[in-house]
Amino acid sequence: METGGGIRLMDVWVGVRDPRQAKKVEHDLVEMLVVAVCAVLSGADGFVEIEVWAKEKLDWLRQYLKLEHGIPCHDTFGRVFAAIDPEEFGAAFLRWVGQVVPMLSREEVVAIDGKTSRRSGKAGATPLHLVSAFAAEP
Repeated sequence: METGGGIRLMDVWVGVRDPRQAKKVEHDLVEMLVVAVCAVLSGADGFVEIEVWAKEKLDWLRQYLKLEHGIPCHDTFGRVFAAIDPEEFGAAFLRWVGQVVPMLSREEVVAIDGKTSRRSGKAGATPLHLVSAFAAEP
């Protein structure tokens, strides 16, 4: 999954540390993040919708990702997003968006939507903020 000459979506997430215990990991973190971003860009709003979208698009996703153990359930997506560092995720996402936005023509408009994910942080920690950007012609 490339962004037309920019950074590959798979490569964006390399700097996001996986806080899970290695012995208990069934789903690759980078693959989960790619699936989640693709689902949100396709209109998914929450972890249940991410799971549903990904299961419907499994054959397409497997053209780009191994997904050795299939699609994680919505609870797994929720636990992983609650555990990762929101600042690392945000920095990686902004790097990717920074590569995508300059490729837009002058006639295209970028609509940006943001939200804070519930149950995405530990007590006293910064919650995960999600941003979606949609490019369209006016």
